[in-house]
Amino acid sequence: MLTKIEIENLISSARNAQANAFAHRSGHKFGSALLTTDGQVFAGCNTEAVISGLGVCAERSAIDHAVIHGKYEYKAILVVDKEITFPCGACLQYLFLFYQITSQDIEIYAVDSAGNYQMKTLTELLPSGYQTKTDLDIIKSFKNK
Repeated sequence: MLTKIEIENLISSARNAQANAFAHRSGHKFGSALLTTDGQVFAGCNTEAVISGLGVCAERSAIDHAVIHGKYEYKAILVVDKEITFPCGACLQYLFLFYQITSQDIEIYAVDSAGNYQMKTLTELLPSGYQTKTDLDIIKSFKNK
């Protein structure tokens, strides 16, 4: 479980990202912050597109931000919204890909606008995520890269 300071830092990073969300269609802005196993934080926000399906969720944006910096091992991810909202199935499955590198569960925090939060683990929210068999050695090769 994360410390109170780690959670507060993630909330701050996620809220800063949330302010930059590009939600021109729905006006529904999300922010997310990802904590790597080595203590680095990467934030993301949702980006909506005119063509449905071309946008990206805040959680996947944060994950991609970490990947750009060569970080593939994650301890926790946090998402901020007006109310307690856990990641969608697509984001959970995307996160599950990186879970396969270490097989260490990832804590997922959902935070509302008042700062209240709930935590669940990735395997609680996605108990039967698709796990690759053929590419598993390649995925695990990203450990400690």
